[in-house]
Amino acid sequence: MDVREFRAGDGVAVRAFWEASGIRIRPGDDDRSLAAFAERNPGLFLLAFDDQGLAATALGGWDGRRGWLYHVAVRADERRHGLGGRLVRTIEQRLRERGCPKVNLIVWNDNAAAMEFWKANGYTRATTVEFEKEL
Repeated sequence: MDVREFRAGDGVAVRAFWEASGIRIRPGDDDRSLAAFAERNPGLFLLAFDDQGLAATALGGWDGRRGWLYHVAVRADERRHGLGGRLVRTIEQRLRERGCPKVNLIVWNDNAAAMEFWKANGYTRATTVEFEKEL
């Protein structure tokens, strides 16, 4: 398995992978936004490849106060082999090295498999409610 950072030109393949993995493409997932995210968060936007192509993604962000994880996805045939956890731990370590004290993430309410993944990786469900506004 080869793990590397997101590169310009990866956007189309990454979005197709996310859609196939059940991730809803949203504002901020366009090429320009992904490139800006990767530039602001060096070493935190990871892609894993095997001989079949893209096998997993994980985006980590650091705003100076909290870390965030986005779009952690693993191809169906690679799930439950530790790849998602490996990418998450790599990002957690890199965030820790930057002084990040806490990591947040969002899971859709109907995604039971994702909730189990996060629980298995030491995360707890918060009692907060997310609000949003598109600009």
